[in-house]
Amino acid sequence: MKFLLWNFVFLLAYASVNAQNSCPRFLFNQPMVVNIEGYFINEQMSHALVHLEWRHHPESLDTFVVNHSKGQFEFITKGSFRYMEWGKPKIKRQLGLHHLRETFGNTPLKLDDLELLANGLFMCSDNPKVLSTAFSNTWWSLVADTLPTPQKVVMRGAKKEVRTFNIGKWVEFSKVLLPTLVKVVGPKYKGELWIRSAYPIEKEKIDPLKTNIHNQEMKKPLFLKIPSNRESKIPLIFQLNQELLGD
Repeated sequence: MKFLLWNFVFLLAYASVNAQNSCPRFLFNQPMVVNIEGYFINEQMSHALVHLEWRHHPESLDTFVVNHSKGQFEFITKGSFRYMEWGKPKIKRQLGLHHLRETFGNTPLKLDDLELLANGLFMCSDNPKVLSTAFSNTWWSLVADTLPTPQKVVMRGAKKEVRTFNIGKWVEFSKVLLPTLVKVVGPKYKGELWIRSAYPIEKEKIDPLKTNIHNQEMKKPLFLKIPSNRESKIPLIFQLNQELLGD
C-alpha cells in the first residue's frame, strides 16, 4: 500500500515538473481541417487503410474523425483530458494516458500519435531538432535531420520501438507548409501517409474534394500526388471513401 501511495505521489510530482517545463510544438498553429489518407502493411502482413479528418483548434478541443475498414470513431482531446465516441446513439469512452498506447483500424498508428499532433506536448529544449515528449506513454523523442522542412524524422519509444518518417515533399496548403508523401517504416510494419486536402476551418466547412466526388463522375485520378507505382491502389482508396464517407 505504501508503495502504491509513493508511486502515485511520484507520478503527480513528475507530471507537475513536466507541466512547468513543457513547450508545445505544433505542426501548424491555426484552426484548420486536414484530411489525411494512410495505407499500411501491418504486423499481421495484411493491408490496412485509414482516413483521418483532423479538425485542429489550437486554443480548444481537437477532433479526429477516424474512418477505417471496420467502422468509424471520433477522438477528442484537449491535452488534460480526452475521450472517444462511436456508434448511433453515440457511446462515449473516457481515456487515460495509458489508453494512448492503443492502435486503431488494424494500422500501426496509435492514439498517442493523434495526441501529439493535436497538443504538441514536448519538453522545452535548446535543440529544436530533438523533441522530447512531456506526457507520452508510447514515444520518448522525435529527432529531425534538418529544419524547418526535415526529410527524415525518427521516433523512439517504449520497448525500444523505432519508427522512421521519410518525407518526400513539403506542400503549401492555404499558406501553411505541410509534409506530404510520407513513407513510414516501423519494426514490423510499413506504409505511406499523404495529405488529401487542408483548409482553414473558418473559410470552408466541408472537404472540397469530397464535394467533387459526390457531385460529378471522377474523370481523372483522385490522388494526383501519389507516386506512379501506387496508381493501382487508387481504386481501393476511392472505394473506401465511398463506403465510409458517402451519404
